[in-house]
Amino acid sequence: MEKDLKVCMFGGFSIRYGDKELTENVGRTKKVWALIEFLLAHRGKDVSQEYLMEALWGDEEFANPLGTLKNLVYRARKQLNELIPKGEKVSFIQFERSTYVWNSLIPCWMDTVEFETLWKKAGDERLPKEERIRLYQEAAALYQGEFLPKSSYMDWVVSKSAYYSTIYNECVLNLCELLIALRRYDEVVVVCERAVLHCPLSEDVHQALLYGYYKTGNPSKAISHYDRLRDTFYNELGVELSESTVQLYRLLHRKIHNLEMDLQVIQKDLQESSQCAGAFYCDYDVFRNIYRMLARWILRTGQSIYIALFTFTDREDELPDSSTIPSVMAVLRNCVCSQLRRGDVVSTYSSTQLVVMLPLSRYEDGLGVLERITRFFMQTYQGDDVKLHTNLRAIKPANSYMDRK
Repeated sequence: MEKDLKVCMFGGFSIRYGDKELTENVGRTKKVWALIEFLLAHRGKDVSQEYLMEALWGDEEFANPLGTLKNLVYRARKQLNELIPKGEKVSFIQFERSTYVWNSLIPCWMDTVEFETLWKKAGDERLPKEERIRLYQEAAALYQGEFLPKSSYMDWVVSKSAYYSTIYNECVLNLCELLIALRRYDEVVVVCERAVLHCPLSEDVHQALLYGYYKTGNPSKAISHYDRLRDTFYNELGVELSESTVQLYRLLHRKIHNLEMDLQVIQKDLQESSQCAGAFYCDYDVFRNIYRMLARWILRTGQSIYIALFTFTDREDELPDSSTIPSVMAVLRNCVCSQLRRGDVVSTYSSTQLVVMLPLSRYEDGLGVLERITRFFMQTYQGDDVKLHTNLRAIKPANSYMDRK
């Protein structure tokens, strides 16, 4: 009796035939599994032996590469035979004209093919909005995670994974646009909360989620989500959020607080948790505004406030390798914030620099603080590939109106 294959590649790999299933969760040989995945992903295409060997082994060399490939195909066929009921004869992998090919005569449903088909259909703007929404929802539901995550070390998987991730991101954003046009904001939130799990660094999706929280009457969720997003981008990428995301947050923040008349509510919103220890870390825009405010303040009070700069470089005083910058910066930020007082202010100036405001009486006290933090950083980082440089200067009072006259 003819049966259909069901193949899933998003979030993991599994192949079902009839009532039997093979999954990658059970111990299998990596190369055998990779061969099956490759032929299925290229179903309908004849794959030459040379191309197949390059995809599976790259630059690895073998004394008898064709013999190694034939042995691998034999083992893959034996593995697939576990799906075939006794008494049936099914050939999943065929060899024709010096090429290997997955048997296209066996009916096969694949999540990747169905996903791409739904995405293309949903993109037809001539369709009614409700139909397009349904198609995008079905496509998004099929995306259960990264394409073949356990084979992400292979070049061909990396390129296809990026392709499907881009499609998923487009499905989510187009779906949100349609839902927003129909004022179905609750659904926008549901779609985006799931999407950020699969594409956590897509700012466009986070923007849609922030807007969804705002429109569904959850301003506190919007604010807390923005704070987490900002920290994630800084800690994982060592970068700040894009200006468009920051501007959206500012717009929503203004609208959220536009009509609040209860001063007690406003004060509660402004108040920081008493459990927060160490220095106050903020965006550079906030840091700059605090600096300008203090420059005016010390004009009246005469109190001394110093600004310090921490910069890390490689041993030759050059910019460190880009792959190491986020991890080094994470250590530096933790060291600086934990070693300073709650009244001190810290911000990121560049990918390798932190800037700090220190209310201190004497310049010598500031130098002592920088020396202490430098020692703590070098003990914590425990690496010899970076150097930490520090600078300290007093904040200059803002010129008064009379001075300018």
